[in-house]
Amino acid sequence: MVTKEKSRNEMLAEIRRRQDLRQRKKVRVKSGRRIIAAVALITVVCVTLGIFYSVSAKEITITEINEFTGLNESHKVRTTGGSVEDVLKERGLEVGEDDRLNVSPDKQVCDNDDIILTRGKRVTIKAGGTESVATVTKADATDALVEAGYAPGMYDSITTDGDTIELVSVSHMDETTTEPIERGVTYVDDPDLPQGREVVIDEGEDGVKEIQHKVTYLNGEESERIMLGESITAEPRSKVIARGTANPDVQSETRQTEDSSVSDGGGTINGYKYKKKYTMTATAYTDNPSENAGYTVSAMGNPLRYGVAAVDPNVIPLGSTVYVTAPDGSWVYGVASAEDTGGAIKGNRIDLCYPSGTNGFGRRSCIVYVLE
Repeated sequence: MVTKEKSRNEMLAEIRRRQDLRQRKKVRVKSGRRIIAAVALITVVCVTLGIFYSVSAKEITITEINEFTGLNESHKVRTTGGSVEDVLKERGLEVGEDDRLNVSPDKQVCDNDDIILTRGKRVTIKAGGTESVATVTKADATDALVEAGYAPGMYDSITTDGDTIELVSVSHMDETTTEPIERGVTYVDDPDLPQGREVVIDEGEDGVKEIQHKVTYLNGEESERIMLGESITAEPRSKVIARGTANPDVQSETRQTEDSSVSDGGGTINGYKYKKKYTMTATAYTDNPSENAGYTVSAMGNPLRYGVAAVDPNVIPLGSTVYVTAPDGSWVYGVASAEDTGGAIKGNRIDLCYPSGTNGFGRRSCIVYVLE
C-alpha cells in the first residue's frame, strides 16, 4: 500500500515538473521575442536618426586668427547649428567686442560656409599731436595704422611701446630762399665840384643771392635745414658818388670868368675852351645790356661807360668832346665824349651814360659846350 502511494506521488511530481518546464520555456520564448523586437526597434530608430542627422548636418570651416599670438588654425566641422553664433558656441569659441567676424553672428549657416574669427585688441595711437584709441587686428604697426584709418608716408617714423603706436609725419622739401648782396660804394673824383661836396651819380642796387636748402619737417614743424648750394641771380651794382676836388677859391674865380665869357662865339667853361654851346634837353641811359637793348659798346665801338654821350650827329659831330652842365649849375655831368647815337636822340637832345642805372634822371634842361 505504501509502495503504491509513493509511486503515485512520484508520478504526480514528475508531471508537475514537466508542466513547469514547459511553462518556463514559453516564458523564455516570449522574452526573447520581446528583446528581439526591442533591439529591432532601437536599430530602426538609430538608423532613422542617423539618416536624419546625415541629411541635416552641414560641413563648414572655422578659422581662428590671432596675429598677436601667432595663432592661425582652420577646422572642418559638421554641425546642425542654426546661426554662426550657435556654431561658434558649440566649438567653445567666444567672440569678444574687439574681435571681428567675416559674417554676421546671426547669419544662418549653410553647407561649405567659411567662418573666420579674427582676434583684435585696442591700441592707443599718437599722431600729429593728438591721441586716440582704435581697435585693430593687425600685429604689424604699419598695418595696424592703415587699419585704423591712417596713411603713413614713405619717410614717416613709426614706433611702438606696448599697446601704444606713435606716428611721426616726416617730409622733405627742397626750398629756395633769397638774400640780398649789399651794394658797394665807388667814389669818383670830380674836379668841377668843390672839395668836401659829394653828389650821388648812381644809387646802385643790391644784388640777389639764391640759396637752396633741403628741409626736414616732423609733424609739419621744421626740424632740420641743410644748405645744398647757392647762386647769384643778380650782381650788385655799386653806388657811385662824385667827390669834389676843386679848390673853392679857384672855382669861384673860374665861375666868374665863365659867366662873363660864355657865348656862342666861344670862350671857356671851367677851364675848358669851347667853340660852341647849345641849350639842350638831357636824358640818361645805362651801360647795363639788360636795360639798353643789349648794347655794350657805343656807335663808335667803344665800351659804354660814364662819360659817353649820345648825340644827333647832324648837330654835334661824332667824336666831339663836350661839357654838360645845368643852366643854373645845380648839377654837372662834366666832360663827355659824343660817340654814341640813339633813335630818339634828334636835334637838340643829348643822352648821358651812367654806370648801371639812371637814378631817376628823367628829362632835364642843360647847356652843352662843344670843346675845342
